[in-house]
Amino acid sequence: MKLPDLHIIREYSEIPKIFYSAETGRPFSRCVSCEKHLLTTGEQYVIEKAIRNYQKFKTDDTIFEYAMCVDCYGKIQKSFSERSKQAVENYFLQNVNFVERRAQLLEQGNLRLDEWISRCIVKETPVQDLDEYQILCQCHGDKMLFTYLPFMIGGDATDEIVQLLSNETLGEIDGLYDDFFGLSPELQGLLNDPRFLVV
Repeated sequence: MKLPDLHIIREYSEIPKIFYSAETGRPFSRCVSCEKHLLTTGEQYVIEKAIRNYQKFKTDDTIFEYAMCVDCYGKIQKSFSERSKQAVENYFLQNVNFVERRAQLLEQGNLRLDEWISRCIVKETPVQDLDEYQILCQCHGDKMLFTYLPFMIGGDATDEIVQLLSNETLGEIDGLYDDFFGLSPELQGLLNDPRFLVV
């Protein structure tokens, strides 16, 4: 999706701990795809985490996470079928005004992360009412940028996006798990879900 270019001046912060690796408790340091160093080389990259919320027990669990440099992220997006790319772009155009959303948050002088990820960007559902959701942010070296990210998207919205994808694209997503993540057999079934790599 083509959005206006941004010139970040002061719209950044230290990377919040919610975007640290749940496995190590530290910031992500390498691209999951090409192994490029992320923190010390000034690379731009995306962090995505899928979280399951256990409302009854008032706890949550990270079920999927990665950091990927923008070059690799772009290659993955380009590998999706034209039909799928257009369908996802249309979905977001119909449901989210990224430019207006960012302007409103910044006009309020708001660089508080919770204001950016407390509700589903599509459905407006509060995070505490969701069973599953994904959070995404864009970083540059050791800083998180307030671009059109960060945002949170709930499971209902990602389900709708998956329904728009072609079989070709779903096959591409399945292959990414094997190529990048080397999941154990017990996790493969749980995470072999295209919702986790479509946004």
